[in-house]
Amino acid sequence: MPHFKVILSGRGIDCAIGDDRAVGFFTTRLIKAPDLGAAESVAKELVLSEWRSGGEYSTNNRGSLPVLAVEESFPLGLLAGIFSRRPSGYSFYRHED
Repeated sequence: MPHFKVILSGRGIDCAIGDDRAVGFFTTRLIKAPDLGAAESVAKELVLSEWRSGGEYSTNNRGSLPVLAVEESFPLGLLAGIFSRRPSGYSFYRHED
């Protein structure tokens, strides 16, 4: 089964990050799926599961579930898919006035 890299953005959150409040983020997931569309769906579901009730970010988020958008997605070669570091975590941003 092919491997894909999916880069997502999320907005609509209100999450304390240090002394600031984050309103959005970027994150990347490596997904093994039959095709690109399936990989994008799986990546979105994985991210949303971390923001739903019981997820890692649910208690810190005063906003809504993030609205996700695929920024970029593409297939990886077999070796890159197998041996690449599995990205996790988020790059948060705050609202600039």
